[in-house]
Amino acid sequence: MNIEAIIEEHSHHFLQGVKTEYEGDKEAVIIIQSYVRTGIISEEEEHLLKTQLMDSLKIVGIGVPFALIPGASVLIPILIKVADKYNVELLPSAFNTSDDKPEK
Repeated sequence: MNIEAIIEEHSHHFLQGVKTEYEGDKEAVIIIQSYVRTGIISEEEEHLLKTQLMDSLKIVGIGVPFALIPGASVLIPILIKVADKYNVELLPSAFNTSDDKPEK
């Protein structure tokens, strides 16, 4: 596989993950608005909201050091690979494919 195909494949995967996270954020906003209006949400909505909040915190946790720490563009991908080796999910759920997820 040539380098251009690899870059294209990874770029496509990244953009799909960003799109999925954006859609999840929109759903979370709708759930929050519903909670503010009515004061109640279902267990499924609560689970979705918690998952989306954790994904957002993961993005901030990866994005802030990436922007502020010199050399983070090299260190963060290495850190993500090492975390995956030990079944620690640092990436939001939208970036995990079914074959990337650890077996339980």
